[in-house]
Amino acid sequence: MTGSSYTRLTSKKLVQKEWSCALCQVSTTSENCLREHLKGKKHKDKEKELRVECHETNSTYLLSSTQKRIKGMVLIRNLNKIANILNPVSRSVRWCEWTKPEFGWTKLNTDGSINRDVASFGGLLRDYRGEPMCGFVSKVPQGDVFLVELWAIWRGLVLCGGLGIKAIWVESDSMSVVKTVNRKQHCPKAYGYLKQIWKLLKKFDKYQISHSWRETNRAADHLSKMVVWGNDVVLWPVDFPPTLCSIIKDDARGMKYLRR
Repeated sequence: MTGSSYTRLTSKKLVQKEWSCALCQVSTTSENCLREHLKGKKHKDKEKELRVECHETNSTYLLSSTQKRIKGMVLIRNLNKIANILNPVSRSVRWCEWTKPEFGWTKLNTDGSINRDVASFGGLLRDYRGEPMCGFVSKVPQGDVFLVELWAIWRGLVLCGGLGIKAIWVESDSMSVVKTVNRKQHCPKAYGYLKQIWKLLKKFDKYQISHSWRETNRAADHLSKMVVWGNDVVLWPVDFPPTLCSIIKDDARGMKYLRR
C-alpha cells in the first residue's frame, strides 16, 4: 500500500493572535477592525489625554542637574509608552514541538545547507521513542537549495531501504519541497529527482511526507552543517557530537520551541 495517511501527523497548533489597543483596553479580531478603532473619536480623545498627562508630568521637575537627569528618564519612559500604545502590534505566539512517530514507524528529518564553497545536506532517523537510529551527512556540487533539499530526502530514503524500514515518515522544513514531493505543485527542473524519490517511496508499505518548522528540525539542520571527512558519511549514535545528542534528547522529551 502506498500513500497511506498518518493519523498523528497534524499536531495541535498552539496559536494566540490578537490585535489590541492598550490605550483603550480593547481587543479586535482583525487588523482592519483595529484600524477603524484607531480612527475613532474615543481613541483620539484618549491619545490627547495621554499626551497632556505626560507633558504635565515632565513639566513638574526642577532643572537641577540631578532633576534634569530624572526628567530625561521620565520623558524617555513616557515617550516609549506613547510609541508602544500608538503603534498597534499583532501579538502572535506560536509554540511547536517535534512529534514522535507511532510504533512501527520510523521518522526521517532532512535538511540542506549551502555556503560559498559547497552544498551539503543531512538527515536523522528516529524510532517511536525518539531514539536515534542513524544519521547521514553528504556533500554535493549543486548550488540550488531546492534541489539540495530533494537530494536530502532521496538519500534518506535510500538509507531507509537498506535498513529494511517499511513505514517511513519524512519531514522537511522546506514547504515547497514537501508540496512538490506530494504532487501538489510542479517543478519541471526537478522532475528527474522527483521520479527517483517517487520510485523509492513505492517500496515502502506506508509513507508520509510532511512539513516541519525549522525550530523542530534542528537535528537535521545540525547534521547538514557538520564538517566530516568524505562526501557521503553515515553516522551512528556513538559517533554523534554532544550538541546533536542534546538536541535529540530535547526533541524526545517533548520540548516546546517558540516560533519566530
